[in-house]
Amino acid sequence: MVICVSHDLEYLQDELTQRGYTVINNTDNNTYCDAIICNLKEGGLKNLMMQSSTKREGTLIVDSGSKSIDEIEYILTTRVYSSIF
Repeated sequence: MVICVSHDLEYLQDELTQRGYTVINNTDNNTYCDAIICNLKEGGLKNLMMQSSTKREGTLIVDSGSKSIDEIEYILTTRVYSSIF
């Protein structure tokens, strides 16, 4: 799974890489991503500027918000959000 993470979430890039995911940022315009992680309240998708890196269908968008790395990984692996608690 190739995951695009916005620059302001570097800590997530490091954590996901350590967990074995392929992580790119929005400057890697020639690589298609399966999921996008950004903070939607901080401008998220608008700031990524990555139209050429997204698939037409099936790209998962995850709002990092106040989610932990475990919650984000759960969303990535199940492709759904539901409360863990």
